[in-house]
Amino acid sequence: MSTRGKIKLISTDLDGTFLNDGKAIAPQDLYCLGKLGEKQIVRVAATGRSMHKVYEVISRDVPFDYIVFSSGGGIYDWRKGDLLTFEKFNRLVFESLCRFMLTLDLNFFIYDPIPDNNRFQYHRGGGECNEFDDYLERHAGDYSVFDENKPYPDSGHVMAIIPNNEELFEKLKSGIIESCSGVKVIRTTSPVNGDFIWLEVFPDTVSKGHGLKWIGKMLNISSREMAAVGNDFNDMDMLDFVGYPFVMGNSPDELKKKYRKVAETNQQGGFSSVVRELGLI
Repeated sequence: MSTRGKIKLISTDLDGTFLNDGKAIAPQDLYCLGKLGEKQIVRVAATGRSMHKVYEVISRDVPFDYIVFSSGGGIYDWRKGDLLTFEKFNRLVFESLCRFMLTLDLNFFIYDPIPDNNRFQYHRGGGECNEFDDYLERHAGDYSVFDENKPYPDSGHVMAIIPNNEELFEKLKSGIIESCSGVKVIRTTSPVNGDFIWLEVFPDTVSKGHGLKWIGKMLNISSREMAAVGNDFNDMDMLDFVGYPFVMGNSPDELKKKYRKVAETNQQGGFSSVVRELGLI
């Protein structure tokens, strides 16, 4: 499959795609990223991580051009070190969302607006949830308890932790969208414990695909001239937006039936397999 000259931008998810399970980059993937730059192909990392969390796994010498972070909530010029744009909730929409999630008695987090979205407030709902407790432990020092009796904070991202049950997710998603206009609900399989789903809610202008659209408009690159690589449900907006979507061998079967796939996983340099499949180097 040769697309030489047709693709001007390639985007990759990080966790489970460009990063292996140890959060390292395969040498062949790093090599391919460098060669893509030599061919003037724009390289984008599109991730659910905040920029604070991106820096934990990507060193400054990794040759990306842009980072679409927080699932599209912000866009960062990696080479210049500049925050280009970010989104946050309309206050009335956000207050409606919080009230609805409180009525559901969910375990959820409210993140500060970008660029400080490593910090958050939390609400502990009913029932035990070890994934919720583990999340708090991993982020010790970055959070406080949400007090619904105080003025609601500004935010650009809310996340609930629920059991990995597709029917439950779809029911909650429908309820949130029906009750709160102007929001988008994204499903992410927990990268720590596959028994849980991270139900993430953003302003409806936020997605990895919207981030690529913003970069494409800035650089005069159409979606038909873009490729993307992902591995999970939170990559679907990005995959649906581009002309050449690919998923990894470690993706859920549902995604491998919907998109072009490579056999290699994130443990086997799957990103470089996609680059070769596209004939870019």
